[in-house]
Amino acid sequence: MTIEGPAALVLAVAVIFARVGGVFLIAPGLSSIRIAVQVKLFIALGIALAVSPMVIDQAVAAVGQGTPGEIVAVLVTESVIGFMIGLLSRLLMMAFQTMSIAIANAIGLGGVPGLSLEAGEPGQAAATLFMATATVIIFVGDLHYEILRALVGSYTVLAPGAVLDVREALVAVSDQIAAAFLVALRLAAPFFIYSVVINFAVGITNKLSPSIPVFFVSLPFVTAGGLIMMAMAVREMMLAFADAFRQLTGAL
Repeated sequence: MTIEGPAALVLAVAVIFARVGGVFLIAPGLSSIRIAVQVKLFIALGIALAVSPMVIDQAVAAVGQGTPGEIVAVLVTESVIGFMIGLLSRLLMMAFQTMSIAIANAIGLGGVPGLSLEAGEPGQAAATLFMATATVIIFVGDLHYEILRALVGSYTVLAPGAVLDVREALVAVSDQIAAAFLVALRLAAPFFIYSVVINFAVGITNKLSPSIPVFFVSLPFVTAGGLIMMAMAVREMMLAFADAFRQLTGAL
């Protein structure tokens, strides 16, 4: 079956929109449930139309001579490619979210509830603070453009209709996971060291005076010290996070 004229152009734009929409499904900030679906839809459609002049010929060639089954396969493949780009850019946020929960537990704020930015269920207030700051930094520092740059650059590697190498994609995901969690662990390391030192001191105190409920007496001081440390370290943490996010997304 040969598709020509306006129908081929519409299908070609749909193919481009499939990859852009795949990115918007999971990319940090852009996929937040706090953003209305209509807003995300119009932004994704605008980006797809902006990208179309650069790859419209390749997209038309991908769908112009295909059967309905082949066109559906192209749309699914493009969606998967976009999803992979969004996933690779989101892995650092996922790792940082895990470590922020660990930080909240380490400084005694694990029981303080809060609202989650990315999910509907409640989370921890301290973790939400870190994630909200990281999300704001991504947009204020124009780091979301790195995601769009990776999206546009992906067309030079995988043209519309190209076959995705699953093995290479999984290797890229595993490498990105390792790099992301290593960065997140480095960011959270000061709080882990603080937790080990302070709990070791509390344990020694409990051994020296077992009749005193040391845990209940020391908990306010542990939390206060954690808050002071958070106030002193959060700026450097966020600057390091911004640099790491720029490097990891720049390598996509």
